[in-house]
Amino acid sequence: MSLLVLMPESSTAGMLVAEGKRNHYIANQEEGIVYVVYGDGEWVRFADGFGRISGLCAAPDNSVYVLSESQLRLFRVAVNGKVQMVRKLKSRPQAILVDRDGEVKFVQRNGVVTGIN
Repeated sequence: MSLLVLMPESSTAGMLVAEGKRNHYIANQEEGIVYVVYGDGEWVRFADGFGRISGLCAAPDNSVYVLSESQLRLFRVAVNGKVQMVRKLKSRPQAILVDRDGEVKFVQRNGVVTGIN
């Protein structure tokens, strides 16, 4: 699949990208906004209000997980745009990932991968 990304005029440096099954998700880290980007280049504001975003990952069910650095929280955004807080964090992981079974995991600074439970 080829994707031509045309960024909105308001975009700034600090974008994160996650590939979904039928689209891509792009997070503007500073503005705390997640967009869904379709194959034709159309951008749609998908979810917002996360503060500074430090992680973004698409799940097998096409939902997206958002790691809020400023709020120290992990959020899940369903395909219909409904936002759910998954958990509060004590510290910020280096990255997040979702395995093929849909399990969310954190990658720590030392490279250790741990489940969220």
